[in-house]
Amino acid sequence: MTRPRVVGTAAALALLLSGCSSEHSGAANQPAGTDGGAGGSGGAPPELGAPLDAPTDESWVWIPIEGTQCADGTEAGVGVNFTTQSKNLVVWFQGNGVCYDLTSCTLFQSELTGMGPDPLNHLWWGDPNTDHLGLFDRSDPTNPFRRDNFVAFPHCGVDGHTADKESTYPPLPTVHQHGYSNVTTAIPRILATFQDATRVIVTGFSAGGIGAAANYDHIAKGFEALGMPPPFLIVDAGPILRPPYAGPNATAALRNGWGLENTIDTWCDTCAEEGYHAGYQELLQKHKGLRSAIVSSYNDNVATPLYLLLNGSAFDGARFEEGLRDLATWTEGLLPDVAPSVHHEFYYPGARHGALVVAPLPSTTGLEDFLNAQLNGDSSWATIEQ
Repeated sequence: MTRPRVVGTAAALALLLSGCSSEHSGAANQPAGTDGGAGGSGGAPPELGAPLDAPTDESWVWIPIEGTQCADGTEAGVGVNFTTQSKNLVVWFQGNGVCYDLTSCTLFQSELTGMGPDPLNHLWWGDPNTDHLGLFDRSDPTNPFRRDNFVAFPHCGVDGHTADKESTYPPLPTVHQHGYSNVTTAIPRILATFQDATRVIVTGFSAGGIGAAANYDHIAKGFEALGMPPPFLIVDAGPILRPPYAGPNATAALRNGWGLENTIDTWCDTCAEEGYHAGYQELLQKHKGLRSAIVSSYNDNVATPLYLLLNGSAFDGARFEEGLRDLATWTEGLLPDVAPSVHHEFYYPGARHGALVVAPLPSTTGLEDFLNAQLNGDSSWATIEQ
C-alpha cells in the first residue's frame, strides 16, 4: 500500500482515503530508565504485564501481543523502536482507510487482512522511508521527538482504533474489529516497560489521529496511576469536526459501525448526543494539565472526501476548512473552563494529508516551534491558523 496521493476518479476513492521479527524472551533489553521499579502514587496501581523486550539500538522491531486481533482474525501487535537517549515515550497510531459499513468496507476490502509475513512493512505502508521520517527522524536536530522511544499501533482492524466487535457485511467475510481492545490488551505491557518515563506523548496519523484521541483516556489513566502527569495528545490529520460539518449521518455511521457505545461512550458521556468532537473537551476536563493539539491542512485531500462519504452530502475543501475554523473557535472558547488543561490547533495551507509522518517536520513552516511550545509548557503556546 502506498501513502495517499490525489486521485481524480471515484473508482480510486479507496486509495485517496488511505492513511497514507518476533518477540524476544525475558526483559533484559529495556529502554533507558525502565528498570521495572515500583510505580508512582497516582491512585490504585495499574495492571502491569510482561515488558516489551527489544533492543535499545534504535532499530524497529515487531512484537506480537497475545490476545490482539487484526481484521482477518490473526494476531496483531506493536512496532517498537527503543533508545538509550532518554526515558521519553511516543505512542503512535497508524492510519489506513476506514471500514464501518458495506460501502466503506468494500472500498477498503484489500486492507481487511492481517499483518502478513512482514509486519513492519505493513506498518509503514510498504514505504521503507516512513520509519525514519518526520517525528521518527532522529537525525533532525530540531525534531522534538528525536530522542524518544516509540511504540506504534498498526491500524489492522481498519476501525479508527475505536472498535471491539465482529462486523458482518455480506457478502464480505466477518471483519474482526478490535482496535480499541487491542490497545487495552497492550497497555499493561507498555506501562511495565515505561514505569518511569519522563514524558509520554499519544499521537496518531489520519485514522490513527482518531485512534489517539479515542484511546487517550485509558492510556493516560495508566500512566497517571504510576504518578505521572497526563500524557500529551497530538492529533495529526484526523480531526473530529463539530456539527453540522460532522452531521448526524456521520455520527450515526461511526457509532453503529464501530460499536462506540461500548468503547468511546464508556468515557465520553456527551459524545453520542453532541457529537464525537465532545471527546476533546471531556479529555481536557478528566485529565487536568493535559496539553492537546490538532494538526491539519485546510484542504486535506483525504479527510475531505472521508467527510463527504460519512455525511452523504456535498462536502468539499472549502467546507472542510470551515469546519476546522469552527472547531478552533470552539476549543478556544473551552479554555477558561478546562484550565489548567490547554488545547490548540495548528492549521497550514494546502491539501497535504498529514504533517508528522509523511514529510520532514521542517517542511511545514512553524510546526516544530508549535510542537516545542506545546511540549515545553510554554505559556505563550497558541493556536496557529496560517
